[in-house]
Amino acid sequence: MKTKVDHFKGVLFLMSFTLLALLTACDNEEERWTDVKGETKTEIITDLDARRIVSFRITNPGEAQAIHSAVNNLEKTITVYLPAYYEYQYLEVAVTLPSKTTISPATTELLPVFSKEPVTYTTKAADGTTAVYTVKIVIQQPKLIVEEVSDGSPDFTINTNTSVTVLGENFLPSYQVTKLFVVDAQGNKKWQMKQYNDGVDIGSYYAWYVFFDDLNNLPTLQPNTDYWFMMESYQTTKTMKLPFRITN
Repeated sequence: MKTKVDHFKGVLFLMSFTLLALLTACDNEEERWTDVKGETKTEIITDLDARRIVSFRITNPGEAQAIHSAVNNLEKTITVYLPAYYEYQYLEVAVTLPSKTTISPATTELLPVFSKEPVTYTTKAADGTTAVYTVKIVIQQPKLIVEEVSDGSPDFTINTNTSVTVLGENFLPSYQVTKLFVVDAQGNKKWQMKQYNDGVDIGSYYAWYVFFDDLNNLPTLQPNTDYWFMMESYQTTKTMKLPFRITN
C-alpha cells in the first residue's frame, strides 16, 4: 500500500516540476520582449502644380466615348491617339483643370488635326504663373497598299475618257479622304482625279476614279509625258512606281 502512495507522490511531483518549468520558460520569454519606441518618420508633402492639366479629352464621338489623351505634366505635352477611321479634320476637346486655373485658347475652339504649325495650349494658375503644352496628334492608321495600274510596258497609256480602278488595301472608304492625284516626276500634283458614281462605290480595297466629270473642266495633262498616280487616304500617301502617259 505504501508503494502505491509513494508512486502517486512521485507522479505528482513530476507533474508539479514540469508545470513549474513551463511557467519559468514563459516568464523568460516575456522578459525578452521590450517596448522600443520606433524611429520618427517624416513625410514630405509636395503641392501639385496648379498649372497642370488634369485630363484632356477628344469629345467628337461624344463625352461617353471620349478619347482620353496622354498628358505629360513634366514635359508639357499632350499626345492624342486618334483612330484613322474617324476621319476627323478638326477635334472637339474637353479639359479638366485645377480649381481657378484657366486655359487658352478656349476649349470651345476646334483643334485642327493637320495643322502646319505646332498647336499649343497655355494654362494659367491663380497666382499668375503659366505653362505651355504642345499637342502631338498620333493617327493610328495602317500602311496604305496600292497595286500598279500600269502593266509595266514602256508605252503604257490611259485614255482620259475612261475610268481608273485602283486596287489595294487599307483605303478609308470615303472619297472625302481617299483621293487620287496625277503627279509628275518631282511628285508635284498636276491633276486631281474625280470620284466615280458620286462616291457610292468605294471599299477598303478598291476605289474608282475618272479624269473629269465636266466637259468645261478637262485635264491639263500633256501628251508624251510620264505621269504617276499618287493616292492619299487621310494621313497616308502612296505613289505608284510605274509611269503612264495619257491619250485623249
